[in-house]
Amino acid sequence: MRPSRLLTRAVPLLALVGLGAVAAPASRRPKVDTQAMREAISAGAQDEGMSSPASYAHYLRAKLLSLQGQHRGAVDSLRLALATDENNPHLLTQLGEEYARLGDLTKAERELRRVVKVYPAHYAGRLMLGRVLMEAGKPARARMHLRRAIQLKPREPEAYLVLAQLYLDGRSNEQAVKVVEALAAALPGEASGFRRLGLALAERGDSTRAGHLLARAIERDPGDVESLTVLAQLHEKAGQLSDAEEALARTLERDPDNQAVLMSAGRLALRLGSPVRARAYFDRLLSISSDPELTVRVALAFLSAKDPTSTVEVLDAARKGRGASPRISYYAGLVHERLRHFDAAAIAYAEVPLTSELFPEARARRAVCLSQAGEHETALALLREALAEHPDDAELWVHQARAQERAGEPERAVAMLKEALERKPSAELYEALASTLQRQKRSAEAVGLLRTAISREPREPALRYVLANVLLARGDEEGAITSMRGVLELDPEHAAAMNFIGYVLAQRGRDFAEAERLVRRALQLRPDTGSFLDSLGWIHFQRGDYPRALQSLERAAELEPEEPVILEHLGDAYQRVSRPGDAAGAWRRALEVLALNPEAADPPDQRVLLERKLKLLSTGAADR
Repeated sequence: MRPSRLLTRAVPLLALVGLGAVAAPASRRPKVDTQAMREAISAGAQDEGMSSPASYAHYLRAKLLSLQGQHRGAVDSLRLALATDENNPHLLTQLGEEYARLGDLTKAERELRRVVKVYPAHYAGRLMLGRVLMEAGKPARARMHLRRAIQLKPREPEAYLVLAQLYLDGRSNEQAVKVVEALAAALPGEASGFRRLGLALAERGDSTRAGHLLARAIERDPGDVESLTVLAQLHEKAGQLSDAEEALARTLERDPDNQAVLMSAGRLALRLGSPVRARAYFDRLLSISSDPELTVRVALAFLSAKDPTSTVEVLDAARKGRGASPRISYYAGLVHERLRHFDAAAIAYAEVPLTSELFPEARARRAVCLSQAGEHETALALLREALAEHPDDAELWVHQARAQERAGEPERAVAMLKEALERKPSAELYEALASTLQRQKRSAEAVGLLRTAISREPREPALRYVLANVLLARGDEEGAITSMRGVLELDPEHAAAMNFIGYVLAQRGRDFAEAERLVRRALQLRPDTGSFLDSLGWIHFQRGDYPRALQSLERAAELEPEEPVILEHLGDAYQRVSRPGDAAGAWRRALEVLALNPEAADPPDQRVLLERKLKLLSTGAADR
């Protein structure tokens, strides 16, 4: 053996390697792939060496099977790997994870305990054992192993995140916050802890902590679009609309084509009273997408903001451009109809093709609009066509009868509804016939018709409800209340019946306590119903509590701005609190609505009454 000879042969080789490295031209050196180096280092750290090629081959096979979702096969391959490398901590940790994926937490815990017993400083084993114990419902033991894992690798985020999740699952939100703060202290630029916990707390309703954590995550990662978006939602929920819009604007700086964010920003701008900013957001949104659903959502946002003009503009622009679709035309028709643009509505409805599922409804609505516009012959032809296809559709019979009445043939309308009732009786048809008879000054006949129907169907609350309205129109308040109490006997949760009784009692100027109790119960069942709030306001008005009346009536008018009765009541309340200008404005708005829709008058001479109030107001005699 001649070691000197080995050394003399080795030294020149090392020297040549070193010299070659120094002398190599820079242009010929391969580019360093730092990401590949990190992955290689990470893989080397995790594999921790295998005792044999066979063991490593089985390990790789297990990884492949696991990625394919074949966890039982992965377990078998890992056991084969362990046969030649019995206490390899990495193999045991992987085996524990595969058992956990199979739902066998007992075996998973057993294998992982072997790891931490033989290798107490094995980070991956501690971490996985903590996760398994957490899933097994053993939080105290899980915490112990997770904290030990953090001690082993204080700059590794995963153990912190699992521990935070453990506290979160145990509803210890404050402790979870402390864990992610510890992670931030260990890794000053790390945002994942604040981000993940903030998002989780936001989902669970802990808005205060969530907002604080997301703000800190954004400090570390200003381009975190999801955190900015959720933070905006939290601000909006808290009523901090300007802060919410600012967060969304920052999001759009990073992701200017984010459709969800553009939609939210537009809605917020509308809530902040800035239709110009809203239109800018929405125009950007619609310029990058021709999806009809987005157009509808934008239109509905304007409609919710009480801006029907912009709603129509959005829908009509889409009808003429690349966003045209049957649904767009249908919604355009609905909005035009609501605005009493009956000719424009009929044109929009006509664009819905026969092949669309919306065609039957669009055809019926088109006929109604044509009838309202005075195109009686075309309207009736469309309704006859629809009824030939759907002879049992009660709503079509009602539309046809009303169109016949508008065309100057009330007797034919009555005959048509009676024919429909013979074919298939329904509360809707009885109500339509009773209303038609009332308009012809035949209310006694309407009452008789309904009483006969009730005798046949005594358990049908809708018939009693219609009868109560007919009796009230005849001036029989006592009979109307009795009939409506019958509705409540059959359906104790009938909110509209409660509202009816409460309003009539208030009109009579008595039983205010019962009236208010009934109307408030109706509002509990159906909050933010304009007609119910109008009744509550009218109860306060009749009691002489005009400030409270005004509060309810203003809200009612916000919810139903096209309802002339509510507008008239609002004007009455304004007058009582010495706001004559606002009173005149409300009454004039009611007259504008009635000019567009005379059928909305209640009572029938409401227009005359409103004009009289305005005249008295101008002479200073309205209170007399």
